[in-house]
Amino acid sequence: MKSAIVLAAVLVAVAVGACRKEVEHQPLKLGGPAASAQAVR
Repeated sequence: MKSAIVLAAVLVAVAVGACRKEVEHQPLKLGGPAASAQAVR
């Protein structure tokens, strides 16, 4: 039973990791445009 719980936890972790939205990284610069609420989503 314990192994089934561990297996379920691993599957959930993999599923959540696969659903992450990949966002292009943009370096922050002083005086650059601030992130708006629409850009964060």
